[in-house]
Amino acid sequence: MQDSRTVAARAHFDRWSRTYDTARSSRMMREIQRRALSKLELGPDDILLDVACGTGAAVREAAGSVTRAVGFDVSAGMIEKARTLADGIGNVEFVEGDISGRLPFADGEFTALLCTTAFHHFPSQQEAIADFARVLAPGGRFVIGDGNRANLAVFALDTILRRAQASHVGLRSPRWTAKQLRRAGLRDISVETIWRGFYALTRAEKPVSRRLRLPTPRRRER
Repeated sequence: MQDSRTVAARAHFDRWSRTYDTARSSRMMREIQRRALSKLELGPDDILLDVACGTGAAVREAAGSVTRAVGFDVSAGMIEKARTLADGIGNVEFVEGDISGRLPFADGEFTALLCTTAFHHFPSQQEAIADFARVLAPGGRFVIGDGNRANLAVFALDTILRRAQASHVGLRSPRWTAKQLRRAGLRDISVETIWRGFYALTRAEKPVSRRLRLPTPRRRER
């Protein structure tokens, strides 16, 4: 059974999908996505996943730099529009799915992962970060961006939205996010705040596992 907040989020974004690309707020989101993509340092061997991709602007922008780019979103309306806008781009794919459960992707399937301005709608946030880490390959990079709850104005806004908006689960501070990223096994965590601290971009990497090297036995001296 789906979380009621996920159902509310789907309805909210299905409605918004009709005007999403022309809204003033979408231009601000594209600026954030470009910053986030630059932090991923994408190359031709990368496979990108954009979680909560909306109409797929970041996926389309990254498509020319990567092997494959995948967008995932809870909203059928957003996914339908994303597919239309990406028509003719051969290395992109859009998947509709539930944000309250496990992502429908294999372990280590992606080398880069993006999630911007959507995490506050995820009903199980700790579990979501752990699942982001699961689908990220060793050596992969991850950027998550959202409103910064450590900012007093954002804290006040978050308090209101938790009561007023059915799909709003909660904004988080960069400190909380970094803690969950470390708990999920990600490392090299860095944070950039923008818009006078209103918004935070947190970057992390999944370490490359190394086999334990046993010491070479010494020869006995005769």
